[in-house]
Amino acid sequence: MKSSILAFGILFFIGLNINYAQNKKLTGKVVAFKAYPINNVSVSSKKLKTETITDSLGYFTIECRKKDKLTFKAAGFQNQTIKIEDTDSLKVNLILINSKNAFKEVVRKKHMHQSDLDYCINNLIDENNNFDQLLTVYDVIQYVHPSARVTSVTANSSGGNTFGASGNQIILGGQGPNSILASPYALLVVDGIVTGDISGVVPEQIKSVKVLTGSNAGHWGTRGGNGVVEITLKHK
Repeated sequence: MKSSILAFGILFFIGLNINYAQNKKLTGKVVAFKAYPINNVSVSSKKLKTETITDSLGYFTIECRKKDKLTFKAAGFQNQTIKIEDTDSLKVNLILINSKNAFKEVVRKKHMHQSDLDYCINNLIDENNNFDQLLTVYDVIQYVHPSARVTSVTANSSGGNTFGASGNQIILGGQGPNSILASPYALLVVDGIVTGDISGVVPEQIKSVKVLTGSNAGHWGTRGGNGVVEITLKHK
């Protein structure tokens, strides 16, 4: 009987040690517009159920599991959930919701001072995105418009109509050619210039992406019949 109790005790403590070994302390900083710290952001762990908030400089420390998910919430900003990999530190950029009510909530909840928020909106609005965290321009388009599909087109001269397109092209959800003789691909526009190839556009260069469909693409005429992807680049 004593040996059974002893064995159980040993297994119990081994289990505790294994669970403890799976935990880690993670430090980080939460910002907006890629630079300005956000105060009083709620940070919570999915697996360990721990919670904390950021300080006035945007910093936080939280205990979580090694393979955990952290959720960041602040009034006026989009919630963001990040999967924790092999890292002990993290920098998170939250996206400000573009509405007057959101702006008021940011100040009312003391996430940012009114003067800092006004400066960011007037001078750093181009940084209110996480495009730089994505690998390709096509990932950015799907981030902005999740139903967009990327298809690889190979030009050929022996059957198979590619409508003069080649490389990666975009097909927008709900859009399609008006006939089998029409191209199914969205019109691609970079800085106001129509192009057939956007593969050279780097996510860090992108200022904004607009996906236009239906009547919103009307100013492009028949060329915009399958939707339009308008990309504006940063020029500094």
